[in-house]
Amino acid sequence: MKRNYHTNLAFLDLLFNTLLCFVALFSLAFVLINPSKKNKTVDAKAEFIITVIWPSDMDDDVDTYVEDPEGNLVAFNRREQGLMHLDRDDTGVTFDTISTSFGIVKYKENREMVSIRGYVPGEYVVNVHMFTKREEAETPVTIILEKINPYRVVTGRNVVLVKVGEEKTAFRFTVNDEGKVINTSQLEKSLTTTNPRPTLPGGTP
Repeated sequence: MKRNYHTNLAFLDLLFNTLLCFVALFSLAFVLINPSKKNKTVDAKAEFIITVIWPSDMDDDVDTYVEDPEGNLVAFNRREQGLMHLDRDDTGVTFDTISTSFGIVKYKENREMVSIRGYVPGEYVVNVHMFTKREEAETPVTIILEKINPYRVVTGRNVVLVKVGEEKTAFRFTVNDEGKVINTSQLEKSLTTTNPRPTLPGGTP
């Protein structure tokens, strides 16, 4: 008996289409697992970060002032100057809650940060200033200088602010052409006299 060999075109079409679907799904999964670098967000770049912290349960308003070697100054009302940027003006507990569509969100830390995005050779001055004193107890403030690339803690200091208007130099640091900190000191220098806080109507700052 002679066998009849023939090709089933419908079966081959089904097999080919199934294979195409499998390849398409595999490619999609690969893309999701390995996202394109073109879609990657740009990372924020900083060479130095200055962090100022005081107790989270104290409703005092401590301001950060940083002056660079060119005389640029960042503070509450000039948050970006030269290569420096004040990330947040923290006024204490009073404004630590915000209303969102998801409910009340509370930020429980008293913290300010200044980022320095590049190297300007020379001396920087870092000060803290007690703008509003709502607590009877004295306010301990910690100031830290971090070098990001490569990472290390350069210096830090704890100071105490007792009354409204009190200003202290946390530290000064000198940067060379290569971005290396070659000197630190605690020599006092006032920065608030060159950047007074504006006065509101009625004489209230």
